[in-house]
Amino acid sequence: MLRLALALLLAGLAWLLISTISGSGRPGALIVTLIYVFVGIGFQYAIGLGLALLTAQRLSGRRFFRVVFLLPMMITPVGVAFMFRMLTDTVIGPFSPVWRAVGLGDYSWVTNPWGARAAVMIGDIWQWTPFMFIVLLAAIEGQAQEPLEAAVVDGANRWQLFQHITVPAIMPVSTALILIRMIEGFKIVDLPNVLTNGGPGTATESLTLSSFVFWRTLDIGGSAAIAYLLLVLVTILSVAFVNLVRERTTESV
Repeated sequence: MLRLALALLLAGLAWLLISTISGSGRPGALIVTLIYVFVGIGFQYAIGLGLALLTAQRLSGRRFFRVVFLLPMMITPVGVAFMFRMLTDTVIGPFSPVWRAVGLGDYSWVTNPWGARAAVMIGDIWQWTPFMFIVLLAAIEGQAQEPLEAAVVDGANRWQLFQHITVPAIMPVSTALILIRMIEGFKIVDLPNVLTNGGPGTATESLTLSSFVFWRTLDIGGSAAIAYLLLVLVTILSVAFVNLVRERTTESV
């Protein structure tokens, strides 16, 4: 608990630091990156777990859908960025009739700060949900069947089976998955760079993209400072997350 409190304190100090640096009142690169990471991971895990539970059932065509669900992960991030750049074009894009039909024909995703951030997050979620899906599917299908069969005999319903047997069984895998995606999420650079070029202004600029921009303008010191900040932040959050899961697991045993 002490470590968790220390981690929260350091996170609060980091938030204060970035709020002070970003004097314009707009979210700085750190806040934007945190939004990308935590919102993205939340949706990726929820959708991936739902798809894994669905395709783990004995349904016709499940093998076909397992392959289809993996396709986005096989595309490079730059390819995903160009694809979503085309799809979010409400004027001449292939989805422009759809945007007009829902009343968004005049909406510009890349010139609205939150619209641009949403486009980046949707692209990231679409690409990396398959990673969550395939690993969680393997964990669900690899869990022991004896506890499930015994619980069914005792009269447990599907929700009780999921809550008390499946979730604890896949918890170690879930922890590793979220940790890996957290580390990778902080390194996001391709999508905001290609899809929005960090704009409008710096609205979609992540920490890694900021470091690249500093390096490109020969500000090597600024680029290195952001890299070290990223290292410290990811280390603190990773350790805090692992300790939190470990404490929760110990308490539930």
